[in-house]
Amino acid sequence: MRDERFRISYFLDLEALARSIGASGLLSPPLVRASGKRFVLVSGWKRVLACQEAGVVEIPALVTDEKDDLKLFLAIVEENRSHRTLSLTEKAETLKKLQALGLGQEALIRDIMPALALPATALHLRCLNGLARARRDVKRYAHEKEIPLSLLESVLRFGDADRSRLLPMLFPLGQNKQRELLDDLRGIIRRDGVTVRRVLSDGAIGEALSSEALSQLQKADRVRGLLRKLRYPALSAQQGAFDAALRNLGRPREIAIQPSPFFEDEGVSVSFRFKSAAELRDRLRKLERLASRPELLRLFRE
Repeated sequence: MRDERFRISYFLDLEALARSIGASGLLSPPLVRASGKRFVLVSGWKRVLACQEAGVVEIPALVTDEKDDLKLFLAIVEENRSHRTLSLTEKAETLKKLQALGLGQEALIRDIMPALALPATALHLRCLNGLARARRDVKRYAHEKEIPLSLLESVLRFGDADRSRLLPMLFPLGQNKQRELLDDLRGIIRRDGVTVRRVLSDGAIGEALSSEALSQLQKADRVRGLLRKLRYPALSAQQGAFDAALRNLGRPREIAIQPSPFFEDEGVSVSFRFKSAAELRDRLRKLERLASRPELLRLFRE
């Protein structure tokens, strides 16, 4: 199985399928093509690897007579399209191998990218080619996190070494927080003329990343907050003062109080949910009590 010309999947969870094959056998044989005295695996990589995991010695297979690699690969694209959703990494690998087989950019953009549910543009093709060339840790990230292309493009702007530093922080976070972290980091680098390594190793950020008391999620959230503070010190100071005022006010947990975005004006918004008239009256009574407290005025101080 060293000939991987048709393989597009490299991050496979084999455990459940291996158990199923061990209990019930292989129900759907893979597809192979004769190549001299050997066979080249065309499709069914996960099934074959799961068979090996389950200790199956002889694996039944279907044999195709098609000799044209490009035609076979296009058939695999159509087969995958009909029965499963490919990850971004698998789509990038598909495009890479089709290009290696001689399919031109125009055909890729016009025919293949729409078939893979990808935006049919040269810009997105370049982005996915960048993913196909990236190191394994980046490919795993794109495969497991199911990130949008816009976020992938943001990650690929960094070099290999910087990506390896960033990925442990990105993995635990949701997409919006990942995007915020990357945008703030890039803004700091442009403004201060420093490297990613310098930003992540200095001061409180370096201490957070080297802490053994914090989980990966806690480290990621801590670094995200510190980067926001470093990029927007005045805004962070305002947010800190607002949060302190909220704590002194004793805001009920079920009532959210937020400043205007980026403190553009002095307005403050209040929101809450209720499931009955009694809950609504309860929320309103609590708001009335908050309105009578002198600590409320601190929310509006600059």
